[in-house]
Amino acid sequence: MRARLITVLLALAVAVQHVAAIKCYQCSYSGPLGLQGCEDEFDLTDNRYVIEENCQQCSKMKTVLNDEQILVQRLCLPVSLADNGCDEETSNSNSVHTCYCNKDLCNSAPRRTAGALLLISVGYAAMYLLY
Repeated sequence: MRARLITVLLALAVAVQHVAAIKCYQCSYSGPLGLQGCEDEFDLTDNRYVIEENCQQCSKMKTVLNDEQILVQRLCLPVSLADNGCDEETSNSNSVHTCYCNKDLCNSAPRRTAGALLLISVGYAAMYLLY
């Protein structure tokens, strides 16, 4: 009886772990003279990326050095490193923008939520001023 219970619990643990696994883009871009195909706004038809499976979290990191050289890296993470969302660290003329997410292929392109929010706010302000 105990062996059967252990077998069922192990099967459930494997099933839960499998359900939680996601797919992520994995590639790197190192500026105009380096590796291509993984730019900040990368082309999904370019096929210079790998789709990794069994990830726990996806990430996208964009590094800007001296306000010009851009490095972009998309990764499949075997463990969750942070809450979903983005963070930016800036020092002098360098910045690192990192995003984490946990949906299939969610590390494809930059988020546009700030632009959409700004557009909605301007629309409401215009309606208020006009009416």
